[in-house]
Parts: sequence; structure tokens; C-alpha cells
Amino acid sequence: MKSLRTQMMLFFSLIILVPVILSSVNVYYALQHYLMQSYIRHQEQVGGNLAGELDGLRQKLEDLSLRIFGDRDIQAYLATPMPAPSADQLEKTTRFRQAVQKYASSEDPRVSLFLVKGQKTVYGDGYEIQRYIQLHMAAADQYGGLPVWDVWNEQGKVVLYRQINDNQTDLTRTIGYLFLFFDRSEIERTIARYTLDAGQQFGVYDREGYFSVITDASMDPERVRELGESLGGGGERELRLGDARSVAFANVRGPWTLVSWIPRELVLEPAAEMFYGILFTAVVLLIFSIFLVLFLSHRITKPLKLLQRKMKHIGEGRFAVRIPIERNDEIGELTQALNSMSDEIVSLIEKNKEEENKRRQIQLQTLEYQINPHFLYNTLDSVNMLARRHDDPVIADIVTYLSRLFRIGLNQGREMITVGDEIRHVTYYLKIQEIRFAGQLYWDIQADDSIERVKMIKFILQPLVENSINHGIRKRDEAGHIYVRAWGEPGFVVLEVEDDGVGMDAEQLERVRASLEEDAEEETDKDHGFGLRNVHQRIRLHYGPEFGLALASEKGSGTVVTVRLPDPSGDKEVREGNDDGGGTRGFH
Repeated sequence: MKSLRTQMMLFFSLIILVPVILSSVNVYYALQHYLMQSYIRHQEQVGGNLAGELDGLRQKLEDLSLRIFGDRDIQAYLATPMPAPSADQLEKTTRFRQAVQKYASSEDPRVSLFLVKGQKTVYGDGYEIQRYIQLHMAAADQYGGLPVWDVWNEQGKVVLYRQINDNQTDLTRTIGYLFLFFDRSEIERTIARYTLDAGQQFGVYDREGYFSVITDASMDPERVRELGESLGGGGERELRLGDARSVAFANVRGPWTLVSWIPRELVLEPAAEMFYGILFTAVVLLIFSIFLVLFLSHRITKPLKLLQRKMKHIGEGRFAVRIPIERNDEIGELTQALNSMSDEIVSLIEKNKEEENKRRQIQLQTLEYQINPHFLYNTLDSVNMLARRHDDPVIADIVTYLSRLFRIGLNQGREMITVGDEIRHVTYYLKIQEIRFAGQLYWDIQADDSIERVKMIKFILQPLVENSINHGIRKRDEAGHIYVRAWGEPGFVVLEVEDDGVGMDAEQLERVRASLEEDAEEETDKDHGFGLRNVHQRIRLHYGPEFGLALASEKGSGTVVTVRLPDPSGDKEVREGNDDGGGTRGFH
């Protein structure tokens, strides 16, 4: 008993294969006829052009031989017997040589010209050529001055020779012979330019039977001549050449006949390729149908494999993959439960990541301040009262500045303050340091009024100023300056702290920049790293990895630290308070 899967496979196979095979056979035979007719038309045109070009070459050389035949100087020299040297004979010899040189230089340099005076004197170089000439003068006599074509296969030459008769006094008197030699490869190159396919062969021959050039070395010249005669001097036909059927064509131009032939299978090769392509498509479709049957049977009989794959994905940590619920039965309920479990796992992972980020933020905030604000305020108030009781305004000012500094810094536990409060915060810090380093520290703050109410995270400028004092100003032998600037750009708030301290060389600067990206446990720069790194990481944690500190420094010229923060568009809310009388330069 056949299974359902087997029956479906047989059914789909028959549906695909039967129409495809029938269509393939029909297309194959139709395409064969079209290709053959198209090739015949094209070959007739190409063969006609090639035959015309070869006939033009023949006519060109025959015209050259005719001009040499009728040249008066050549006729006069060849017709004169060989007497003792005289002035007249010397003049004829000179004119003869000039005429030969004229024809040799005015024509294609690949043509070699040889003349024979009488029956023995050959004008030209080469023993082999002279021997060839001596053997073929008798053949030239048979044609009585008409051109004769021959192929000298041993030397790869095509030869045109003819008898030269006295056209001044007696046309029946032979006075010499003319031989023109040129390379057989000239004709072969001309044929190659008209060759359409690699398997196409050509043969050209004359009606006398002396001359034939064949591109197929295995083809006998007599067989080519028979082939041309069987075509009646033109047209095409199919015949058997060797072991294969071929298509042959013939074109006649003057005394020359051009024959070409090509195996029939090469002409019909595109049809065979298309037929095999269609069969390949049928096989692909058959394979596809088999896979389709397998899929359908799998969908019907083994739906639990989807759940198995899902469980495997969960085991590999790929929780985002979901199984579509397409069944309203127990399997559908199980699929829904598995999807819900996967979603719950993803949710727990995300919550864990959030908790980890919060833990890191709390650690950074703990590093920011670890002070009890109530105890701090009470202590500072007590010190302030004692200082004023003892009439010590310097201590009273320091305590006042310190109290205001911490009041802004603590900000009732809130992370965000305005730019104006941040500027006031660093102002109080600088006033305290100005008292501490009397005469050694000068500072200036310039802030744009338009950004005073823009919100930002707190405690950014003070660590930067502290870093400038400790690592730039204090290491100088003379007083130093610190410049704090704040201005707005489209979409951004820019804060800058500049000092004219000792600065850093390129190696130190690169080391400090690298320390900004390190964790506390990996700290490599103990001198500069902590304060700057704390600020840098707080900025990135709040605003994203594209924000942070930008450092520039030169040895002996100071350091510039720039902070670029986003300006929250449309945020008009401004925190009240923290304006306790302290002033900042630039804000009013």
C-alpha cells in the first residue's frame, strides 16, 4: 500500500514532467529549423563578402602582373638579346631595374617580384625560388600569357606567374616570365576575419586545379573541389563529411570558388543547450515538488518539530524567534505557551540589564557625593557663626561659599540643574580656591545669558576646574589663570575650561584620553584619571556614547577641556531656587 507522501510525489512529478518534456521537444525542433535557416542566410552574406574580398585580392595582383607585362622598359630589356655591353644596352638595363624597383616599391611589400629573361636568367634572390621558377616556366607556356595561380606549400607561398610575350613586334614570341610570390597566411588571415564559429572551415580553389588554400589540414584538396562542384558553384546543402553531418556553402567569384562547411551540430548547438536547459528546469521543478510534498506532509503529520526547533533556539539563547500560531488545538495552545515563556525570558533579561545600568549609575552617584547634607549644613552654619563672632571675615566667606556650593551640588538629590546653577556652583568653588591660593590663582567666567535656563546634569565644571588647579596651575612657579566659558550652538550647549598651566606632551595627553574609557579597577593614570573619568562616564551614561570630554593640551601652554551637551529642544521648565545671592559673570 502506497503512503500518502508517495502518492503526492508521483502526482506532482507527472504534473510537472509531462507538459515540460512535451514543450521541450516541440521547442527544440522548432528552434532547430529557425537556427538552420538563420545560419544559412547569414552564411550566404558572409561567404559572399569573403569571396568578394578574395576576388579583389586576385584582381589586384593580376592587374599588377598585367602592368608589368606591358611596361615598355621591361619589354625593351627582355626583348633585347644579350650582346656585348654597349651604351644602349646599359641604358636599357638601367631603365629595366628602375621599372622593377618602381613596381616592387609601389605595391604591398609582402609581394615578391621575380622576372626571367629568355629561358634562364632570373632577376631575384634565392636558390629555392629560382628552382621553383625553372620547374614552372613550362606550365606558364601552356597558358600563352594568361595568369596562372599556384600554391607552394613547402614555403607557405601563393604564386601568380605568367608568360611575357613581345607586345611591341610579335605577340607570339616569348621574351620572359613573371613570378609574384606572397604569403599564404595573407589569405588565411582574411578568411579568419570572416569565420563565425570555431568549427567552421574554408577552402578556396581555381578552376585550373593548380591553386587551393584550405583551413582544414585534414581535408583533401580534391574533396574540396568535389564538394564545390556538387554545390553547382553556389548555394548550400547538407552532407556527411567524415563521421559527422555538415552544412556546406559555395560562392563563385571569377575563376575562384570559395567553399565553407561546418558540422551541423555546431549550428544547432543553441537549440541543444536550450533543450538541456528546459530539462534542467524540469528536474529543478521536480525536486521542488518533492520538497513541497515533504513540506506538506511534514506540516500535516509532524507539527511538533517546530516546537522542538524553538526549544533548541531557547537553549542557544535565541529568544527573539517566535512560532506563528496557525492551529486552534492543543498544539496551538502549547505554541502560545512557549512563545509566552520566551517573551517572559526576554523581559527578565531586559530588566536585568536595566538593573545593572541603575547599579552602575548609583555607584557613580555614590562617588559623586558621600556626604550627609543635614550634618554638613549644620556644621557649616556653626563655623560661620564662630567666624563672625571672632570677627574673621575670610573664614566667614569661605564657609558661606562652601555652603552655597554644596547646596547647589546636592540639589535635594536631583540629578539635573540649570546651566546657570552649574556656573554659580563652579564660581563658589573658584572663590574658595582664590582665597586658598592667594595671589597664585586668577580666574574669569564668561557665560551666554541665552543658555542660563537650559537643563544639564550637575557637577560637571567643578571637577574640571579642580583638575586644572591641581595638575596645571599648582605645578607652575608663578600665578596661573583659569577661564570658564559657556555658550550655545544650534542644538547644543558648550562648556569649556582652559588653564595656562604646565600642559601635557602628546604621550601624556594620549594616556589621559585612554584613561577616560577605563573602569576604576583598570585605571592607568592615577594623577589625572579619576575626576575626569568620573565626569566623562557620567556624561556618557546620561546622554549617550557620542558625548563626553574633549581634551587638547601642549607642553608649557596649558590645557583646554571642552564639553558639548545636547540642548533639549522645547524644554522651557526651569528649576526654581538655588539663587541665594551668589553672582556669576555673564548672568544677570
